[in-house]
Amino acid sequence: MAKNIWMILFFVLLIINIAVIVIIASFLNQSYEQTSENNPSGEPNELEFILTNSTVETLINDNIPYDEFTVNINTEGIDVDIEQEVLGFPINSSISGNPVVNGDNIVIHLTDLNLAGLPLSEDTVYTALRKLIELPEGIQLSERERAIVIDMSLFEQYIGGELQADKIDYENDAWYFSVNNNF
Repeated sequence: MAKNIWMILFFVLLIINIAVIVIIASFLNQSYEQTSENNPSGEPNELEFILTNSTVETLINDNIPYDEFTVNINTEGIDVDIEQEVLGFPINSSISGNPVVNGDNIVIHLTDLNLAGLPLSEDTVYTALRKLIELPEGIQLSERERAIVIDMSLFEQYIGGELQADKIDYENDAWYFSVNNNF
């Protein structure tokens, strides 16, 4: 009887060893086929997303390098309130506009300019702003029209890819973006 137990255990161990060898051999000899891509042309994949007015407003206010600027975005457009102190007196100014996508840029067509409540024409205020204000790289005041032009490549450093503004529908609380990147 003891002889049969050893023989049975030997065959069980032999079967286990053979099974392990077969499993290892099957893993080592697999042929891998290239999976089909959704984008076979090798172009970057595109990720689309929609942000609300309040989300864009929060992103701008949290990342704008100027403490005296406050951006408000609603269904009527963009308002930028500017609080500055000149000779100890508080000076409140504001800029309002309507954002649109123009190629690789977001253009904010300015509809209202107020410089401390002074009775100046909007063209005069805009000309003064263009000459006096230094804006960060990627943001400029247009020379042809009263507008702020924001180059979308400005955001590449933050997201690690190419951000594209596809459509701005602030009146319906939606900003459409896409990110081009090789994921």
